[in-house]
Amino acid sequence: MAPAVNEWNLKQVEAVPPVNLPESQSTVTSRGDQAKVLRGLMEQKQPGIIEKDKSSHCRTLAVCSGKGGVGKSVLSLNLALALAQSGASVCLIDVNLALGNIDLLCRLNGYWNLSHVVSGARSLKEIQLEGPLGVSVVTGASGLTDLADCSEAVRKDVLGQMQELEATHDFLILDNGTGIHRSIRQFVTTADDVLVVTTPEPTAIADAYATIKSLSTIQSLEIQALINQCTSDDQADKVFQQLKKTTELFLHTDLTQAGQIPHDMHVVQSVYDREPFLLSHPHCPAAESIFRLAHDLLERHQSTEQQNKQESYFPRLWQRLLGEAA
Repeated sequence: MAPAVNEWNLKQVEAVPPVNLPESQSTVTSRGDQAKVLRGLMEQKQPGIIEKDKSSHCRTLAVCSGKGGVGKSVLSLNLALALAQSGASVCLIDVNLALGNIDLLCRLNGYWNLSHVVSGARSLKEIQLEGPLGVSVVTGASGLTDLADCSEAVRKDVLGQMQELEATHDFLILDNGTGIHRSIRQFVTTADDVLVVTTPEPTAIADAYATIKSLSTIQSLEIQALINQCTSDDQADKVFQQLKKTTELFLHTDLTQAGQIPHDMHVVQSVYDREPFLLSHPHCPAAESIFRLAHDLLERHQSTEQQNKQESYFPRLWQRLLGEAA
């Protein structure tokens, strides 16, 4: 199946029309020069307004893992759908470093991404994809790290658009790349909730611990572990207790159990079919676990929403990116 997907991708890229530049700039042919021109055009626009003091009702969940192949992106997509089925407005953001495939998993064509918003080629609204159940899908969020090299006018414009996106959703789910790469670490540490996904495989557990270790220095961060592809509840409990004991002993950090997702062949088939299992088989064991996870997240959100309003996610993220670039 993998070669077919790659061919499909290439066809989509070939079908994308070139960016139309003003006639006077038509001789600019290299990609780097084109980005420079687009940034220049963007700086001529009125910058967006960032309301730094504005609190947000939107909850941000960062989903990450230490090892690839543990099902992180599939879980992120189906969790977004479960929340959407409850009536919540959800935006799913792909933060993988050039390897995101959220759009492929639900039959979308995601050529344009946030790097094009940063360069000025497209607006944020133009790159948003409408996924199943009305879930908004945004790809290429790692391109936001390029903002550190942009002018103040471009930063304000892009961040203003990101704040508008946040203001119109109840949940932002960030599907992060494998491991905690330096360039995307701040996306995770700024989120309201952090979900580390692992499977019962020893290598996945070891890499999950490494991820938790890299996040444990952030004192205000509550890290949750989700055990995926387990063969029984007992196996999932043993894996979690192993992780929790090691984390408390060596990192002096608490670890919360978010839940467990059983091994389910409907999940595997959904990847081949590029149709989320929550829609194709809503009563399968994995789907029922995802619904429980969504229910817990909704309850958590409702219980803290009134007493814990804080500054919007993207201004917090920007301050951390700026601090890291300094």
